[in-house]
Amino acid sequence: MSGVKFGIMQNLYQKIQKIETIQAEADKATKAFKNRYSIDCLEHCAECCKYKDINATPLEFLPLAWHFYKSGQLEEVFEKVSNHNEPQCVFSVFEDGKWGCKVYPTRGLICRLFGFASVEDKHGKSCFAACHCLKQKCPEEIKQICEKINNGGKTPIIADFYRKLSMLDLNLGDELVPINKAIKEACEVIYMHTAYRS
Repeated sequence: MSGVKFGIMQNLYQKIQKIETIQAEADKATKAFKNRYSIDCLEHCAECCKYKDINATPLEFLPLAWHFYKSGQLEEVFEKVSNHNEPQCVFSVFEDGKWGCKVYPTRGLICRLFGFASVEDKHGKSCFAACHCLKQKCPEEIKQICEKINNGGKTPIIADFYRKLSMLDLNLGDELVPINKAIKEACEVIYMHTAYRS
């Protein structure tokens, strides 16, 4: 039986490593996008952390939940997420007059792609999904970027990353749910796997 337990944990850890690889690819793609089009987040902005309707998959938060398990904080975080009644992400915080992310290095895929990737319309055409702050503060730059993308400029496509992610686990990676529910479900998966191991 111990071999079965080891195999389950090994499979889970391998899945987490593959998710982290996809996240690293997203980071690389958005960094290249920012460099290519000379655009970045507004300094000290983090307005996206305040959004009330962020959807994500539980799968993209497995590395975050694994981090909390390894640091002995999984149950504490599960309780925190379970008792969090606000629609904003449980890890978005307002300190010193500005918003920010408490778990930035282990944030989800949507957090990595938001504002610097494109969505595809029903005809398969790439449309730059700039955040509203950049649209308001830099309308001319956004217009130019959209024109370049329309003329074949390279851009990360959000759906491409989510397709790669869902191929790792259709149950956890195919359905978008509110971000806090996704984090909670990821914590549940890690808890069930580690409890089974004990």
